[in-house]
Amino acid sequence: MNNNFIFRKANIRDLKDILRLNFELFKKEYRFDKTLNLNWTYSKEGKKYFKSRIIRKDCFTEVVEYKGRIIGYLSGSIIKRKKLPQGKKVKSEIESLFILKKFRSKGLGTKLVRDFINWSRKNKVDYILIGASIQNKTAIHFYKNFGFKDYSLIVQLKLSKK
Repeated sequence: MNNNFIFRKANIRDLKDILRLNFELFKKEYRFDKTLNLNWTYSKEGKKYFKSRIIRKDCFTEVVEYKGRIIGYLSGSIIKRKKLPQGKKVKSEIESLFILKKFRSKGLGTKLVRDFINWSRKNKVDYILIGASIQNKTAIHFYKNFGFKDYSLIVQLKLSKK
């Protein structure tokens, strides 16, 4: 990986860039999921969501910069504290990860995921979840390289309008 890449915890001044990248992620993912609301990112709810991911202690948002420009990010959070038969289990979730196309395959996403895994360990998380469209083979392969395993399958039926 090139030394010109800077990884750092996101701050509120990064919100505009994170929203821009998230919108690009939504456009990319729309080919797999036509139910995505492409207006969500810049909505009041979308802005509030990412602002909370930047400032809350139970959330993680990291950016990667190249020559002073944010070119990628990962956002996630602790999602469940649930009592299971084997005891208390804590889960975190990678909620979104995006690297601009020209910077992919350089180890940047790998570094962001490793940083999230380390943050999760420090927060005594037992399991990390990530959702990906079944059609997105590239993302699934990427996460399986970290040791993620198939966990759940959600199936969907689109009803035609009459």
